[in-house]
Amino acid sequence: MTVTAEWQEVAERLAASARRPLVVLVMGAMDTGKSTLCAFLTRFLFERGRRVAVVDADLGQSDIGLPTTIGMGFVERPIERLREIACRAAYFVGATSPVGHLLPTVVGTKLMVERALAMGAEAVIVDTDGLVHGGVGWALKHHTFEAVRPTHVVLLQRAGELAHYQHQWQGIVWTEVISVPVPEAVVPKSREMRRAFRQERFREWLQQCREITLPLANLRWRNALLGQGVSVPPTVRHRLSELLGTTVLHAERVGDIALVIVDRPPTVSDFMPAKELLGGVPFLQWRTLDHYEQLVVGLLDFNGELLNLGLSFRWDFAEGTFTLLAPPFEASHLHTVAFGFVRLALDGAELEVVMPGRL
Repeated sequence: MTVTAEWQEVAERLAASARRPLVVLVMGAMDTGKSTLCAFLTRFLFERGRRVAVVDADLGQSDIGLPTTIGMGFVERPIERLREIACRAAYFVGATSPVGHLLPTVVGTKLMVERALAMGAEAVIVDTDGLVHGGVGWALKHHTFEAVRPTHVVLLQRAGELAHYQHQWQGIVWTEVISVPVPEAVVPKSREMRRAFRQERFREWLQQCREITLPLANLRWRNALLGQGVSVPPTVRHRLSELLGTTVLHAERVGDIALVIVDRPPTVSDFMPAKELLGGVPFLQWRTLDHYEQLVVGLLDFNGELLNLGLSFRWDFAEGTFTLLAPPFEASHLHTVAFGFVRLALDGAELEVVMPGRL
């Protein structure tokens, strides 16, 4: 780990701070050395007797926890890299980029900081993603700043590229903004390198997974229309099959929307008779089962906490079962399956990014 004089100065400044507990938000564009700086600050404070936690809010390049999550862990020994920290808790966002998922990214970051503090952290280092420019980046970082209320913000920047953040936050009484230059030794990562990193993390996780079949009746669902409404009876499904020219496996009404799961696309273009059969709903959406297959899902317990990730695999509406790939867990603890927005191959390669609202 290469440590610059500026990094050493930041670390000593944090260690000498009278603020308790410390919450340090580390920000910078992509390839500025954020994770390396976080690892250094973490080790520095740990070696000076602080109980230190790290919140990894970089969804796509997460070292603590898997991609698509915001992970939190405590330092138990001196470290060189954040990946050496075991994940103690995580929040499932379900995406590898915060774009389109700003609210859960901010909420998850705040909740993981709060969890670390509740578990006795005397210093929490927050490693953020590289989205800092443009309207989306500004919104994400400003709302994260307001939600987390850090005691310190460390801005890693080249040629004053984050000066607007410094201008906005300088002088706020509950925070201190520190600017440091990006070290010359930082090596940029290509998009292919970032994708390969995620694939390797997913591949390692999938090697621990096995098929687990669960009863649909016991599950709640999040981030999708599926499972949110009232299912129609078999007689109605049979008539729907005739009207749509396909086999209807499942149908439910969610407010003014009818969701129909079919084994193949409908052969008709006029959905009005089907809408009338379902009570005159103005909107009808049909989906084939493969629309929901091989998606990363978050497995949440009865407290809404993330148990682990899974990969959706198979639905059998006739048998009333849902099969997924996941590391072994206690099924009786599972309350909710939260759909993610990344479709994976079984070797961990990303097949598709599903846009919010498409499920």
